[in-house]
Formats: sequence, structure tokens, C-alpha cells
Amino acid sequence: MVCPWCGSGDIIRKGYDRGRQRFYCKDCNKYFIEKVRHRRNYTREYKIRVVRTALRVGFSEASRIFGHPRATIYRWMKELHEEIKDELDKIKKG
Repeated sequence: MVCPWCGSGDIIRKGYDRGRQRFYCKDCNKYFIEKVRHRRNYTREYKIRVVRTALRVGFSEASRIFGHPRATIYRWMKELHEEIKDELDKIKKG
């Protein structure tokens, strides 16, 4: 691991911040927390299932059920528009 501020490898662990390991750079005297990105590749079928559920029960409820932010579900809906077009048309008609 290297310091995100100066690029030095001379770092030590120095406590915790909100449950995450905090590090200290001996060269630039700055603290930082290692950032971990959780980017998962969900299958198209899974995204369609989540979006269909959101269309039936609402985005907030689908967000609670699946654990994805509403914005992510909305983005998937725009991404998969052609595949779920019939369901969107049914909702528009009433």
C-alpha cells in the first residue's frame, strides 16, 4: 500500500475511524483510510428482475428488498429499456 497524498510506502497502521483501519504516512505526516470499491458485475437477468420488481412495488421498496440505491435501479431501468418496454407501456396505460 502507498500513501494517496505523496506516494510513499513508509506507512503504518494508526487506529480506526468508524470501524475502518486508519493509516499514517511517515513522510508527509498525513492520515488516510484505504478505500475499497465494491463494483460488482450483475447479470442482465438479475438487473431485469430488480427493475421488474421496482416497477411492481416501487423504487424505494425494491431498494430496501435488494439493497441497491434507487438511483442504481433507475439507471438499470434506462439501460434495459428495450427489454422491458412492454411492462413500461402497461404501466403508462394504467
